[in-house]
Amino acid sequence: MKYWFVFGFITSVLILYDCSKAETRIIPELSKFEVVEPPLDFHLSTVCPSGLKLEKGFCAIDYRYVPSLEKNGGLGQTLPLVKLDPKVIDLGRYLFFDPILSGDKQLSCAHCHHPGYSLSDGQKQSIGRGGIGYGPTRKNGVLLKRSAPSLWNVVYMKNLFWEGRASHLEDQAEGPLYSPDEMGSSPDIIESRLNENTYYKKMFRQAYGEMGSKISASLVIDALSTFERSLVSFSSRFDKWSTGDKEALSTEELLGYNVFRSFVARCAECHPPPMFTNNVFATIGVLDSKERDFGRETITGQNLLRGAFRVPSLRNIAKTAPYMHAGNLNTLEEVIRFYNEGGGRGNGAPSDLRIHWHVRKMGLSEKEISSIISFLNTLTDESSMPKFPKSVPSGLPVALEFESYQNRSSIK
Repeated sequence: MKYWFVFGFITSVLILYDCSKAETRIIPELSKFEVVEPPLDFHLSTVCPSGLKLEKGFCAIDYRYVPSLEKNGGLGQTLPLVKLDPKVIDLGRYLFFDPILSGDKQLSCAHCHHPGYSLSDGQKQSIGRGGIGYGPTRKNGVLLKRSAPSLWNVVYMKNLFWEGRASHLEDQAEGPLYSPDEMGSSPDIIESRLNENTYYKKMFRQAYGEMGSKISASLVIDALSTFERSLVSFSSRFDKWSTGDKEALSTEELLGYNVFRSFVARCAECHPPPMFTNNVFATIGVLDSKERDFGRETITGQNLLRGAFRVPSLRNIAKTAPYMHAGNLNTLEEVIRFYNEGGGRGNGAPSDLRIHWHVRKMGLSEKEISSIISFLNTLTDESSMPKFPKSVPSGLPVALEFESYQNRSSIK
């Protein structure tokens, strides 16, 4: 049986109370996702997720809109051909939603990369081990240093984490898994638990054949990474406009696109289509929420990169508030105004930052600001949102409260 949850835009400000103080937060627009009953014995699917197509037994990313994007976008990037095993994707999906991988069996990958928040968590700074709940209302636990980036199109990211400390998805997956502040697990814990689980033993053999007879931490990492590589977004209204559907964008949205790529705003310099990121690091002078964050400098040791962070993709950006590594800009309007005021230069950034030369006062009008925001909304495409399993092989609770979500849904 399938459950569809469609969430409306929440415009009010929610006041949350933790141990000692009240903090005002803007709850982001919630995303639509599907909750499904797992098949008997968690038998793995051989069907490719939406956004991918089956080619000779493997799932290939469907680039139906990209060729014209590369021609019409002006700053197009050649995208790789990726082939994934559908059974491994499905195995990774269950592992992604299963708290069994964490040391205390309380935290899954989905807690910080939840479908309801477009594979992010709606938090200014994510909450790791010991936290309660998920999404913007998650509380208590270890307060992490930065916000959780969305996982859309991570297959194309050359550097992962905000400061780029990982260059492969496999390395990235190990970070939160083994961090004592996050999932607090270890290879021994993972292997011991999964090899004792009847369902997972069958599932790994389905996915990997003889190699899956003994579940290893490296296979778990491979399955998680394969699942994450399947999270693609290339069917937005902007993509369809680029393919030739000239009715897909309004006059205001087209104005926003023209301002976005203009010499005045220069947004497309760092956010070129089709990925809407140039995969590099930039210092823009965003103020840190609390303690000083030196960003990329901590990895390279270069003070030229002090306060530099990975340029994020803008795909589904309207669904992944709050923004920046510190999560201190709550809305797209705040982001555009920050840039319009000169970025860090106009907002009191430390004088030792080498702020990117493109980041200067722009002098955009109110109409131009609103048109850019309208354009950014055309980059929303969650048609490949992974299906949320109602239950997982471990039998542990998933990051979903049915009563709460049914009450908030517009569909009963």
